[in-house]
Amino acid sequence: MTVNSKNGQNPAGGGILTRPDGATIAYRRLEGKTPGVVFLHGYHSDMEGTKALALEEMCRGQGRAFLRFDYYGHGKSSGDVLFGTVGRWAADAVAVIRDLTEGPQVLVGSSLGGWVSLLAALELRDRVAGIVGVAAAPDFTEDLMWQDFTFEQRRTLMETGELELPNCYEPDNPWRVHRSLIEDGRNHLLLRDLIQLHCPVRLIQGQKDADVPWQTALRLADCLASEQVEVILVKDGDHRLSRDGDLIRLTSVVAAMLGATQES
Repeated sequence: MTVNSKNGQNPAGGGILTRPDGATIAYRRLEGKTPGVVFLHGYHSDMEGTKALALEEMCRGQGRAFLRFDYYGHGKSSGDVLFGTVGRWAADAVAVIRDLTEGPQVLVGSSLGGWVSLLAALELRDRVAGIVGVAAAPDFTEDLMWQDFTFEQRRTLMETGELELPNCYEPDNPWRVHRSLIEDGRNHLLLRDLIQLHCPVRLIQGQKDADVPWQTALRLADCLASEQVEVILVKDGDHRLSRDGDLIRLTSVVAAMLGATQES
């Protein structure tokens, strides 16, 4: 691991984690008591979103450890998102948790981050005190992309290696999807079997989510081995769940989970 300062972070709490292949992962963290909180952002998002910042503010007020970071190809990390894969992003998450945190952690994953947090937890079971998913999207490359592609889109993707998709958030900036995202995603599907995690899990899901059907949260809850799973449905909630009330709900859910675990 290499970082941009002697102790792993600059005075503002930011730093760079260098991966074995030379890729760099940008992060920001707070030192503090445990369990800490790790935020995992969504696809084509970054660590500067409102949910990450709201959680950071909550942790700062509690004197609690907090970590947010950008996956490969996102935000201030190196690489092109086009060539990122679920496996690579999960490996990024495992690396930052192992190298940049100590003790138990509550993982908070938004959309893609919900999938990544589950994969990371399966690798680091003794380090994960709980998981909070916000519009968690496990298996989205297969269930919400490939299965919805037309025959022509599938053929284009397989023959050319790339596919352009409309971006509802930035219409002038369409998303490009690489074949490797779909193919690698099939190696990490979770909703086809029992997910051997036994920690507390909270799933917050908007019922007006246009990207991830709210039934996904119920399906995920059913697949989890843990008996400590609660699903919170927000009737008027969209995919981002970033309104003021959504952020209050999120921080309250995370605070309650932290309060239910032993602190050091």
